[in-house]
Amino acid sequence: MNKFAAIFIFLFLLFLNSPAHSMVLTSNATWSGEVAVDQDTLVPEGVTLTILPGTIIRIMPSESTKTEPEFLSPQTEITVRGTLVADGTESSPVTFHTAGEKRSDWAGIIVDGGKVSMRFSVVRDAETGIDLIKGSVSLRETLLVNNRYGLIVQGRDAAALLEASKVQENDYGVFLLNGAKIESRDSIIKGNRKRDSYSADAKEYLLPLKEYKVKDSGKEKARVYGDDVLLGSVVWQGRIEVNGIIRVPENSRLIIMPGTVVEFRKKDANNDGIGENGLLIQGNFIAKGTREQPIFFRSAGKQRGMTDWDSINILNSDRTQNLIEHCQIENAYRGLHFHFSNVAVTESVLRNNERGIQFQESIVEIRGTHFYGNKSVLWARDSEIIFSDNAISHNYSGINLFRNTLAFKDNLIINNDREGLRIREGIPIVERNLLDGNRYGLMIVDTVYGNFSNNVISHNLESGVALRGADNIDFSGNVVQGNGLNGIVIQESSASIRGNLISDNGERGIGVLSFHGTITENNILKNGLYNLGIDGTTDVAAQKNWWGDGDVKSAIYDKENDPAKGKAEYVPFLKRPVIVTWPLKDIYTDTIWHGDIGIDKTINVMPGIHLAIMPYTRVMFSQGAGLHIKGKITAKGEKDAGITFTSLKNGEASDAWDEILLDHADGSVFTNCIFENSTWALHVHFTSLVVEGCTFMKNYGGMRFRSGPIEITHSSFRENEIGLRSNAGNALIAGNSITANRIGIFVREKGSGLSIKKNNLFANDEYNIRLGDFNDEDVDARDNWWGEGLPADTIFDARQEPGIGTVNYKPYARQPFITGPIQAMSRSKENIQIEKGGTENK
Repeated sequence: MNKFAAIFIFLFLLFLNSPAHSMVLTSNATWSGEVAVDQDTLVPEGVTLTILPGTIIRIMPSESTKTEPEFLSPQTEITVRGTLVADGTESSPVTFHTAGEKRSDWAGIIVDGGKVSMRFSVVRDAETGIDLIKGSVSLRETLLVNNRYGLIVQGRDAAALLEASKVQENDYGVFLLNGAKIESRDSIIKGNRKRDSYSADAKEYLLPLKEYKVKDSGKEKARVYGDDVLLGSVVWQGRIEVNGIIRVPENSRLIIMPGTVVEFRKKDANNDGIGENGLLIQGNFIAKGTREQPIFFRSAGKQRGMTDWDSINILNSDRTQNLIEHCQIENAYRGLHFHFSNVAVTESVLRNNERGIQFQESIVEIRGTHFYGNKSVLWARDSEIIFSDNAISHNYSGINLFRNTLAFKDNLIINNDREGLRIREGIPIVERNLLDGNRYGLMIVDTVYGNFSNNVISHNLESGVALRGADNIDFSGNVVQGNGLNGIVIQESSASIRGNLISDNGERGIGVLSFHGTITENNILKNGLYNLGIDGTTDVAAQKNWWGDGDVKSAIYDKENDPAKGKAEYVPFLKRPVIVTWPLKDIYTDTIWHGDIGIDKTINVMPGIHLAIMPYTRVMFSQGAGLHIKGKITAKGEKDAGITFTSLKNGEASDAWDEILLDHADGSVFTNCIFENSTWALHVHFTSLVVEGCTFMKNYGGMRFRSGPIEITHSSFRENEIGLRSNAGNALIAGNSITANRIGIFVREKGSGLSIKKNNLFANDEYNIRLGDFNDEDVDARDNWWGEGLPADTIFDARQEPGIGTVNYKPYARQPFITGPIQAMSRSKENIQIEKGGTENK
């Protein structure tokens, strides 16, 4: 080992559990007079901080790259897990404010399971005056002023009381998130710059998260280790108990066999609440479990909790790759912690840790791993990272990356209480991820290069995407939809924003403070207040976008609304939407489609999820592509604004798309839709479905179905090989036009569940109705018009093949009915009017 490495390891061991740049109160404390807080301060569980009347607390501003998991913000913070009592008087209040010159210079008071009681106090100049995650806050005669956020309360495990208090002159007054409530008595929440109050709840989605189970090992006795050094190649198997720090030095190896359970006793010598026992790997670490026999790292306590043990620390181990596979790591301060190492983590679970993974100056691959129930998921800096096919859900804080080379692909980041993904500096490539239901979706800070493409960023409670101090950013092919306030917020940044769908966000599709770049060839529509809102003084180039139907200018806020703002240069604009290819294979969250949506693969809509397709939308499929609906689909076109499902190419038979398969998709609806150029347009299994006013043409088959109930009314089936095909179906088929197909209706078997009436069922090439060889039941097809000639001549049933069922067609109509859809207008028509200054798509 060289001298530098030896010194580094010595320092690492010395400070293994000693937080840097922070202060942890280990016993009750009292502040009075003037107090300067120049580092993060933690009031841990069981400790009380009392602040006397007249005390002034000046917090030094900081935007650090700190790494301690027990702190939650990059800014200087006061975190309360114990008790904070600020007991001012009317003449001698307690004051918290920045020692700097800017608003939002410090994080604020973060209540994380503790209790805060304030009387005659002032909290100002913070990012969030008081951020209540869990625990209780009581404010009496207290003022929250000049913060970015006055008070944030998150979740149902938080209780806030405001009595005779004021929340004024902040950007935002009170935020209540995910079911949080406050009790307010004689308090004033008004005069805040942007919003006085805001509440939002993230929908809980059924995300399939991994959880490995320890198999009962009976009375197997654990092998117990203390502060030991493992030399050579050591194998652990069975039950292992650790009551110290296990060190694996350079040139040694620790191999952990499948099914092993490693448990750590809690040891907290300095009374800071953080366990100290763990592993320190300087050699090589192999923990390869299997799906059937995973490996467990967890607390040895009966009442297991976060921070019961320290970490699996891997230090200066980059000669060969360390492997962590099919492992479940829980109850740690940091589940995994790497420095100068090469590590692969696959198909594992990290849960209920203060932080899941932390590393720097390392080469790390993380694949197929699930993170949930952690205080924070991942913190990394100055590393090369591949992060793919992972699920991050129900943690407080998501992923925080600083100055990394990053490939971040195909991940699910859902329902985290704070940010989903925060990237600062580095070279990121972020593709095909879902960020949904977090407080913030994607935050890009001080990054001078980055590619962000084909992601879905939706239903985040505050903002979908935030660009701050970023340059040379390519943001393309993304869907930014349904976020609580803003889809995209841009400040002091340059980017190319192209080819995105930005819709249905609560206030602004895009909000701009300062921006140098281009916003072009996007579909930006149906956002709450404005599709584009300019809050700064610089002009914004936003030509050649599609803004939806209606008056484009009325959905843009710029110089024409306020002369002090910059101008939105939005002319010329597109009169038709850009084709946005849907980026993800699986849809896990409620989704809305507008404009032109390209489908280049089969898309799965997962159980419990609603896909809503809006009027005028065209869904355009590549060859062989389709939809598999396991949740619900509603495509409710209007008579003058239909919905089209068609081939992306010109509709040649060789370019046919596959089908829309509905499987237990109850409540689905198609109205005023056109289906063309498919193999089977609709394929329905065990689904309650309504099809009304639709046209099925030039498909191999229009509809095939099993079970039901299904209603098919006022629709047209023509120029298909088979119009409708039933296999033990339960359906009402009424008021339709079924003609010019090879076979109008084919009943494979069990046709007694069909009611076919008041249709124009005529001039199909072979048969209007054909019963299959396996159908031994009669079919009710009375009161239809069969065209000229005898109906029996157009029917294949027991009259031609004894033993199969009979089509009962008498009585039948002598004149045609008025049937089928009134032709819905689709966007493929050329008669759509545009505003002056519009332009054709090229």
